[in-house]
Amino acid sequence: MKLTIKSQLFKHTVIMTAVNLIMRSAGVAFNAYLTRKIGSAGIGLFQLVMSVYSLAVTFSCAGIRLAGTRIIVEASALGKTDIRKSLRICLAFAAICGSFFGILLFSLSGIIGSVCLSNVQTASSLRILAVSLPFVAMSSAFGGYFTATGLIPQYSFVQMLEQASKIGIVVYLTDKLSTRGTAYACMAIVAGMTASEIISFLLSSALNAVTSPQKSDKPPAKLFRLLRIAIPDAAGACTRSILLTAEHLLIPRGFEKSGSGCAEALAAYGRIHAMAMPVMLYPSAVISSLSALLVPELARLGEIGDRAAINASVKRNLKRTIVFSSVCAVIFGIFAPSISKAVYKTAEAAEYIRILSPLIPVMYTDMITDGMLKGLDQQFYSMKYNIIDSALCVILVIALLPKYAVKGYILILYASELINFYLSLGRLLTVCEIKIFTRFRASSKLQASRNTPVRLKICSNARPEYEYQIYRDRAKHSQAP
Repeated sequence: MKLTIKSQLFKHTVIMTAVNLIMRSAGVAFNAYLTRKIGSAGIGLFQLVMSVYSLAVTFSCAGIRLAGTRIIVEASALGKTDIRKSLRICLAFAAICGSFFGILLFSLSGIIGSVCLSNVQTASSLRILAVSLPFVAMSSAFGGYFTATGLIPQYSFVQMLEQASKIGIVVYLTDKLSTRGTAYACMAIVAGMTASEIISFLLSSALNAVTSPQKSDKPPAKLFRLLRIAIPDAAGACTRSILLTAEHLLIPRGFEKSGSGCAEALAAYGRIHAMAMPVMLYPSAVISSLSALLVPELARLGEIGDRAAINASVKRNLKRTIVFSSVCAVIFGIFAPSISKAVYKTAEAAEYIRILSPLIPVMYTDMITDGMLKGLDQQFYSMKYNIIDSALCVILVIALLPKYAVKGYILILYASELINFYLSLGRLLTVCEIKIFTRFRASSKLQASRNTPVRLKICSNARPEYEYQIYRDRAKHSQAP
């Protein structure tokens, strides 16, 4: 019997969650290994290199995954365009963007290392990472395609192979090069990351060759449609990423101005972003999986005009996320020392885990909210809120860190997450006209629209153009692999 939409969504969520948990378990364990291998200061330096790389990845990939997902959803739901030809348009666009910014990063690596990072040795790591950008961009297009076509189990297997190859290569190279110093250890890590991105692209290409549908006489999706989604998204995402990169580069300098030494500043920065945050975000594998799957699901419901199903899905997933994240926050708050010792064999991260644990419900709910806004064509508002959030963070880092050091940075994290959460959730509830934890009563106009067989337009001034793939830039590319 053919799976219903709800059961298929549940099945794919379970698969993606299982894979994400496996990958995050490996990632957290690997973070612990790298911390022991190169120390907190080395991890802090690696985080600085990753902050620049995150910016390059954002420029290379902005809008590509979302554009791919929405174009493939439209092709399958409306049947007016050919899926294979549409995917080729997405891949060509991704290859051009990735290659351009890869060449740019490679050429400017020396200037970035000496001027922005104040360490000329990081230039070699940036050059190695520049090679990966075309493959990262094209893999992003494949990710949108596989999500839209429901090939979640197969693509999850590809992601697991990518993670395994990354860990294996990095372990081998780190053992060979870490004794030469922190800069060489950083080069070993980024070399493993670059190799794994190339492997991921090759595996995705092979999967597409095996599973792609038959050719048809239908035309591909129009390039204008792709650009209409991707270009405005790139403008917004890149603006925010520039601000976020500036924030991360200013943080260690702010710590130093407060009286902390360079090594101590990098260590504090590393304990927060490379030790505490990965552990706290570990259970969010469930939320990130569901969030990614809700994009094409809500987009399909929008195509057929089922507003009642959209509202019910949004309300149901918000409730579940709030309950789940609250339980996680309590567990992390109570057992922070035990968790830190179990993962890192030290209690260094325990203080930060406990202090930041109340933010878990905010961060998790913000993840699911962003995913649902993407599916409802409300990405412009999400983009606007993220830019406001990042601009505020840069101002607060300059103002507070030199005086309050780590305490000031924790205050900034709270302000940033709460403001973004308030704005994003407010927009979602306004669009869907629902109330959380109260009996849902639709207006008479909404009730009348339930049986209207027309395509749903969520908001007359909505702009279908924003996707921010690296979950608030603090996940895949802002932490150790």
